[in-house]
Amino acid sequence: MAAISASMHGHEVILLEKMKSLGKKLLITGKGRCNITSSLGIEEFIKNTPGNGKFLYSCYQNFTNKDIIHFLNKQGLEVKEERGNRIFPKTDKSQDVLNCFIKKLKELKVEIRYETQAKKILTKQENDKTQVVAVETNKGIIQADKIILATGGKSYPLTGSTGDGYKMVEQLGHTVKELKPSLVPMEIYSKSISKALQGLSLKNVAIKFLDTKTRQNYI
Repeated sequence: MAAISASMHGHEVILLEKMKSLGKKLLITGKGRCNITSSLGIEEFIKNTPGNGKFLYSCYQNFTNKDIIHFLNKQGLEVKEERGNRIFPKTDKSQDVLNCFIKKLKELKVEIRYETQAKKILTKQENDKTQVVAVETNKGIIQADKIILATGGKSYPLTGSTGDGYKMVEQLGHTVKELKPSLVPMEIYSKSISKALQGLSLKNVAIKFLDTKTRQNYI
């Protein structure tokens, strides 16, 4: 989406993708159906953003949940709303969502370089200001005067989310706080319990457990 937006504003854009294809993580969202967004108002987005949600207020206002739906509709994909204000493609296929992005990238003639991993953002000092000059990749140096760093988090290495972005921003002098997982599997030491629950998909279920070190209960 960032590459599309930059290209629409008249920039020459190169999209670096370290995997063999685009959207590996997008394809597994919503159990392969792609939970695109929510129909809730932006104020609810802010309330449900961990930490300082208000920090993202301007971002949410500049590109809303309605904007992404409008974008997909223009590419020929219809959406539907399900329980819990969740928006899915009517086809129930995440591949159809990804195809909308690929179609637009091709239409805008964005250059996509596959299996090209960004390793470091190269800068120079000029008039007491830091300026971007290039990106160092596994396939050489690529000159650039602007860079959008969109590497994802560190949640799913098989999809390419290996935390590369954190290293690069640290190299630029930014501070990265301790990473905390969200929506991750729980490892249970009791084989009998874990085997009995294997493969089950549960709805509206809460789990309560005790931290034996702090003696604190969590739900």
